[in-house]
Amino acid sequence: MIPEGSTRPLLEVTGLTVDFPSGASRVRAVDEVSFEVRANEICALVGESGCGKSTLAHALVGLVPPPGQVVAGQLRLEGETYSSTSPREWRALRGAQVGMVFQAAMSGFNPVATIGRQVEHILKAHPETFPSVAAGRAYFEELLGLVQLPVQRVWGAYEGELSGGMKQRVAIVTALLLKPRVLVLDEPTTALDVLNQRLVIDLLRQLHQRLGLTMIFVTHDLAVVADVADRTLVMYAGRLVESGGTREIFGRGRKHPYVTALIEAVPSVLEDGLSIRAIAGEVPNLAHLPPGCRFAPRCLMAEALCSEVEPALQCDASGHAVACHVVNRVDWRVST
Repeated sequence: MIPEGSTRPLLEVTGLTVDFPSGASRVRAVDEVSFEVRANEICALVGESGCGKSTLAHALVGLVPPPGQVVAGQLRLEGETYSSTSPREWRALRGAQVGMVFQAAMSGFNPVATIGRQVEHILKAHPETFPSVAAGRAYFEELLGLVQLPVQRVWGAYEGELSGGMKQRVAIVTALLLKPRVLVLDEPTTALDVLNQRLVIDLLRQLHQRLGLTMIFVTHDLAVVADVADRTLVMYAGRLVESGGTREIFGRGRKHPYVTALIEAVPSVLEDGLSIRAIAGEVPNLAHLPPGCRFAPRCLMAEALCSEVEPALQCDASGHAVACHVVNRVDWRVST
């Protein structure tokens, strides 16, 4: 949600809905999610496992795993709709307009081809980006330098010859090769040790500043979000429940009871015993959602209305949005 008077967002996602067949019915993994991302912004998408954030990320690049299907919604880049049902059109858009770094770096490479050969294949498939394959390789080498990798170590190597941290950095460089305007990163630090996690985060921050990248950072690591993101979107059971500035979300500006519980569940090193405030109950089964608000069975603020009517995401003049009957009635001024 962009406050009134702001410039047009770079990326607009409106009513995005993704279904998966389940027997005679369908499971809705992403349910009418709408948000916007400004140019040069780092936007974090967070939530518990199974909330739909990775499915949403894959939908942004036309790679929802079958039998999943985008059944509704619109994707716009600088005001132009880019969502398409044509595989050929998606191949032209993917990488060149919206790049993707996958959760497991090894899944992004062919294990029986060298990294250099795979880069050349990408360059030949997209001749519009560079005047020659040699020019594209030079840019690839430049990007390798930015992530502190020697081209001699990478170009002729196979995926299995690189460490986990190196593979993740090469995956990031490969995703940037065609100079996309938006880079989607799906849990880019999950499979890494602590030192490599820190290295990758620092490098992403440097790439953001050096290249002016616009990034959508999908993660469940709230410490990473607080460290790098400008804005934070929080999902629960397939729906967006709150979005706003990261400082607001992690400070006193957060509103939704789920977001508060999620952040308070992170152990604090400042407290004795590193106590954990677990969220009571369980994430609902998407095939059998409770009536009304999906968080209501776990919510300490829930009222009768919460179990009857699903709350709408409502936005104030600053662009902070929340979907909660109690919060919107008691402590919220909705912009018209």
